[in-house]
Amino acid sequence: MKSIKKENVKLIYIDLFCGAGGTSTGVDSARYKGSKCAKVVTCVNHDKNAIESHESNHPKVLHFTEDIRTLELSSMIEHVEKMKVIYPDAFVVLWASLECTNFSKAKGGQPRNADSRTLAEHLFRYIDAFDPHYIKIENVEEFMSWGDIDEYGKPISMDKGKSYEKWVYKIK
Repeated sequence: MKSIKKENVKLIYIDLFCGAGGTSTGVDSARYKGSKCAKVVTCVNHDKNAIESHESNHPKVLHFTEDIRTLELSSMIEHVEKMKVIYPDAFVVLWASLECTNFSKAKGGQPRNADSRTLAEHLFRYIDAFDPHYIKIENVEEFMSWGDIDEYGKPISMDKGKSYEKWVYKIK
């Protein structure tokens, strides 16, 4: 009889803006003393192609093809609660690879999208819903200069970093 190695999962992840699954692959590769110690249990991305790719690489994850701003969270909450029963010693980690295009210097002098720049504000709904033990946020360094933009979609230099500082305060 083939023995099944019991997973010693200590971290269960909720992956927001999961894309095609790079973060999830890294999480699934994590080992502690030779045993799997982390697992992505659910993820969200608005892009259908990204979710299809993610699902092919991570078929046991509960997937949502939805905008994080509009996703009704009850199914996700229920799933995470089930995972907490299966892995009672695990900590819940909320991972958010927030939209970065409209902060990045790679955008050049092109106008920024005010709506995309506010996606980080929607993270609070997930924090309230899941009360995670840890929150991990990944973004470009220019995210720290998040401030208001003018009517032409250009960052207002005197507001540089103000929105980011308010956001960090709310996270804390």
